[in-house]
Amino acid sequence: MHPDLIFDYLLLLILSFLPMLYKFSFWLYTIQLKEYRWDRFREYLSTQQGKSAVLNFWFLLELPLFLWATTVYFDRNLELIIYPVIFYYFIVFNIFVLWKIFRKKILLPKLTFRLALTILLLIFGISSGIYYLIDLSIFNYIYSYLFFILLTAPLIIFFIILLTLPLVNYLKNKKINYAKIITKSALNPIKIWITWSYWKSSVKEYLSSILSQEWKTLSTPENINTELWVSNIILKNLTNTFKYFIAEMWAYKVWEIRTLWEIVDQKYGFLTAIWNQHIWLFWNLENIKKWKSEIQESIIKNKWILYVNWNCENIRKNKFSKELKIVKYWNYSWSDAKYKIIKTSADETEFEFNYKNISTKIKIGLIWEHQILNLIWTLAFCFDLWFKITDIKQYIQKLKIPKHTLQIIKKWKKTFIDDTHNLSKEGLLAWLNILKNYSWEKILVVDDILELGKEAKQTHIDIWKKIAEEKIVDKVIFCWTNYYDYFIEWLNSWWFDQKNIISYLENLEPETVILLEWRKARNYLNKFN
Repeated sequence: MHPDLIFDYLLLLILSFLPMLYKFSFWLYTIQLKEYRWDRFREYLSTQQGKSAVLNFWFLLELPLFLWATTVYFDRNLELIIYPVIFYYFIVFNIFVLWKIFRKKILLPKLTFRLALTILLLIFGISSGIYYLIDLSIFNYIYSYLFFILLTAPLIIFFIILLTLPLVNYLKNKKINYAKIITKSALNPIKIWITWSYWKSSVKEYLSSILSQEWKTLSTPENINTELWVSNIILKNLTNTFKYFIAEMWAYKVWEIRTLWEIVDQKYGFLTAIWNQHIWLFWNLENIKKWKSEIQESIIKNKWILYVNWNCENIRKNKFSKELKIVKYWNYSWSDAKYKIIKTSADETEFEFNYKNISTKIKIGLIWEHQILNLIWTLAFCFDLWFKITDIKQYIQKLKIPKHTLQIIKKWKKTFIDDTHNLSKEGLLAWLNILKNYSWEKILVVDDILELGKEAKQTHIDIWKKIAEEKIVDKVIFCWTNYYDYFIEWLNSWWFDQKNIISYLENLEPETVILLEWRKARNYLNKFN
């Protein structure tokens, strides 16, 4: 082969590097976000967001170029036409990627052992293919080979995940089993777990803050709640020097919660709320309830105590065994631990707390009622541990609102309510009602609620109908929505002016309150830094 042709092929390989890096970085980030689970990734692909990620502008160019490139196998003369087209295609793609890098818009996954293993096998597999083409001197196959890799990037990643699954599962189970041994041998810490659909992180932070002022306390950080991450915390940190260990836990399949409670070996459990989030993975709400009910078996067997949020209708409808010792918390008379709001101000709430024939008044720097509700079971738990009332009142004064859970942030004479940690229907509607307390211009910046399956459309209809008909907000920004066209249609039919569906936080009134819901909404806060 002529040396100039070899140079041309090598130049094409070099130009394909950044496009491949961009594509694989995006898909590795997305798949890692879905915890390398095919069921969660498949749900993502079923959404408009997932379909758009696959069938994007580059895909629509790459597919015909791939098909065209295969014709070179039959007629080498076509290479004179195909090569410059593909060459300039990669030039344009490189400019695009460099622009993304310059704007810091590249999505990068977190470096972990599993990611490193996947990347090494990716590099080995792609390099082996290129070496094979060079060794056999079939350079004209390079065109379709490169486009095949670009088009099937997520499938290649999942093939490697499947290939490495036995090793990953072996190492994972080894770590989990070792964590179980550690928790059973660490007899001194009182083990506590918090689970169900939402508010897990908030109540964990409240409890951890209070207990750590009394005794040395270990808790899982942020929203780390899977079996492997909880096991890592146990292996690295859990010792008998701790008095309390608090674990936030979550699972996506009916049998997975059993593994989690075996890892933690807890004495107390807390069920915060349940609704249709992640219903796509469980098929229906009844299966979610069934999965949650598995928790009862362990609690009854070990004579533990279960604290439940009786405000949640789906919890109240759940059938609890008569053998189960539960503490119900809410503000109604048929709960065990209850509260009554006395008065609220811009930065403080006063409420009456009642539990076990004990009644006391408490003032605290929390202003949302759901925060008081989440605090109630923490107070009941402290009473059950024989904390003094005076100590409890002192400890809760140091409570801080967990990061990204209705934090009030003042920037440029604007009030941001940062609630980007989680998003649920019940939570969003509750937070929207909070906005009624403001007489200023109100703006909602919102992302999609994920993993709702067939209930997704109806859930969003319920939300947006309430928003439009009750005129809760003045303007809306959609960060990314799988039902954008539907939203426009729905809001217009409910007399919400389309001009109030905006894209940017510009030309705002001096006094404006902006509610940020779910992760992508956080970007709008960052723009004011």
